[in-house]
Amino acid sequence: MRACSRYRHAWQNRGQDDSLSEDPRNWRTAVASSMIHKQIGWFAVVGVAGFAADASVLYLLLAFGLGPFASRAFSFLTAVFVTWQLNRRKTFAVQPGEPLWREGLRYLSAMTLGGAANYAVYGAFIMARWSPILGLVAGTGIGTVLNFLSARSWVFRDRSQTASRGLFRSWIGGLNRALSHPHAVRRAMWLAPLLGGMIALLLGQDSNWDLLNYHFYNPYALVGERIGLDLAAAQFQSYFNPLLDLPYYAMVTHAPAMVAGFVMGAFHGLNFVLLLCIVRVVLGSSGKPDDATSILLSLAGCMGPAFLSELGNSMGDDTTAVFMLCALALIMWQLRHVVEAGWRGVISVAAGGLLMGAGVGLKLTNAVFAVALCLALLALPAPWLRRPVLAFAFGLGVLGGIATTAGYWFATLLRVFGNPLFPQFNAWLGSPLAAPIAIADTRWLPKSIWEALLFPFAMVTDATRVGELAMRPFIWPVLWLLVVLWVGAAAIRKSSLTLSVPERLVVLFVSLAFVIWMAVFSIYRYAVSMEMLAPLVVWIVVHKLLSGDMAKRVAAVTLALVATSAVVDARSWGHQAWSTHAFRVVAPDLPASGTILFIAEEEPNGWMAPFFPPAMAAVGLGTNFPEGPAYGARVREIVGQSGGKAWAVMPANTDEGAVRAAQMNDILAPLTLSVSGWPCRKLSALLQRVSKHLRVDEASNTGSCRLVALPPGGMSLAEADLGTIQRSAEIVTRYGLVLDATSCRTYEAWVGAKPRPYQLCATSMIPQPGSSQ
Repeated sequence: MRACSRYRHAWQNRGQDDSLSEDPRNWRTAVASSMIHKQIGWFAVVGVAGFAADASVLYLLLAFGLGPFASRAFSFLTAVFVTWQLNRRKTFAVQPGEPLWREGLRYLSAMTLGGAANYAVYGAFIMARWSPILGLVAGTGIGTVLNFLSARSWVFRDRSQTASRGLFRSWIGGLNRALSHPHAVRRAMWLAPLLGGMIALLLGQDSNWDLLNYHFYNPYALVGERIGLDLAAAQFQSYFNPLLDLPYYAMVTHAPAMVAGFVMGAFHGLNFVLLLCIVRVVLGSSGKPDDATSILLSLAGCMGPAFLSELGNSMGDDTTAVFMLCALALIMWQLRHVVEAGWRGVISVAAGGLLMGAGVGLKLTNAVFAVALCLALLALPAPWLRRPVLAFAFGLGVLGGIATTAGYWFATLLRVFGNPLFPQFNAWLGSPLAAPIAIADTRWLPKSIWEALLFPFAMVTDATRVGELAMRPFIWPVLWLLVVLWVGAAAIRKSSLTLSVPERLVVLFVSLAFVIWMAVFSIYRYAVSMEMLAPLVVWIVVHKLLSGDMAKRVAAVTLALVATSAVVDARSWGHQAWSTHAFRVVAPDLPASGTILFIAEEEPNGWMAPFFPPAMAAVGLGTNFPEGPAYGARVREIVGQSGGKAWAVMPANTDEGAVRAAQMNDILAPLTLSVSGWPCRKLSALLQRVSKHLRVDEASNTGSCRLVALPPGGMSLAEADLGTIQRSAEIVTRYGLVLDATSCRTYEAWVGAKPRPYQLCATSMIPQPGSSQ
């Protein structure tokens, strides 16, 4: 941290007198202070009037049969118009001086921004499983404050508001001074991990699909030496390197779940620290790095949709990004020695390769970044004979890093299955347990050369184009347009694309990484490392197109808009409310030996394996594992070794509608509404239009307004569970087993505070012809 924060501003005047007592602008601040109480009062009154207009138009349009979303859009616009007219006449006393349509558009923009902040805060409370009422209060409060400040400082532009804008500019100036403080960089480096941990606590217990499938099972299998005893218990992913998940497994099994969540978030916060080091090297290549710019650029890098979606969770992309950025930061720090003659630069590149290789070994999808950085090193302005030496040293380092973090695992898979990457690439490294195919998910790749050329736009046109979780990473089409403009401007001017050495390395690394990622995966969550560097590349390219303050303004506004869109639309791979233990399973008394059969359903269940007797083998049936000709025989062999005793595990259905109804009833209870009263009747009519699962309980015994849930899918929970049992029975039959449906029982389990019950059914082998069984 000390190395990255050693720069200081040459223009700082430590002895400057900050007294403004003689400043003639002081009267403006005094005027603003005297006006603010009156303005706050009128703004509150106008807000009540706007709420009344909003609610009146909403219910009027609903009564006429217009849909809830269209009605809300019209009512919002009505409220904006009413509050605009009242605020300009009463709150801020604006005199006509410019076209009203300009002022109206500014007011609409300001209110929309406040509404977006309101919605984002409310959504954060909901994601944290806190009370919706608290989220409504917090969101409304923050939205109202933003609306008031934007109205005072931006919307209404007469001379009486000069003082208000002076306060706003003073606030911005204070923020800039704080970020430009001599210790600002060091403080930001310490605060970022703490903030990451706090956000992870706010989000709640990690419950992503991969965690429930293999991130918890794999380290359990490693520690318990179950490789070869179990068979694809966590589906195809059972054979990914478990070392990545070992720290999380150790924390959740030996410490409270919230401790593990905080540590994961804090570790992901280290990405900001490393990114800040890289940014300062790049900005320092053209002069003294601006501390405020460095911090804000690094913050923008941590506000991409992929990074935010995995903050604090166990999926591994944010975790291994630390290794990717650390490798790049080390090479950037020693870049002068890298391009010059001598062994110091070669050793630095090899050390960077070792770090990047360690990340690749933990998660093989990071190979994209290793290849990209190796190619970028070949383009450095070093002597021609030195460039391949640097690339070779980096490659050796990468191989050493892979051997360090994955060598043991590859050797284990080779010994047990005859394939060090089992079951991947089984077409060339054949194991009879897996089909002879090369595992690759090609669903997301570009479908044509034209789509490939315009892929950044395809990524945002369809939010699910590059992954199961909807994301719109606007940074890439923005960067695509800027690069095209930059290249075009250079062609018109007949000039070269001049970059400093650090700028060249970063721009080439990100560009090559994007192309390789698009050609190999096109799955956006694998792109975290290059996503974090993209704002820095935007900043570089804008400064090549424009100059001076104009470049700073354009880059700042562009990145602010992109980052805001990512935060407002941030998605998560799954979180639940906290509990003391991350996972809990109520297991019945079972024999010490036997086999647990995990039957494939939409909800993964590999996470439950550690809660059954350790001597029992765990086997996956009907999963995404590419089964080979020997797989079924191996299943029967495992079951036979335990005396033919096996139990099938499958999810039990839950009534999510009943949970939501209970939450809503907790909100309605303090209001003591009557089921026959006007508010409850209106609520009933609204639910008829907008909800498929919730209704007002017209036959309430207490006479109070309560909600009930409709049966999910038109069937009871018992019927839904029976359907699961029947599907599972068909699956186990394919392996020469039979499931006893009469033996099935439901047991409780939890991920965090969320119930995830499961069904357990006795299963036995079907005697084969010529068998003694």
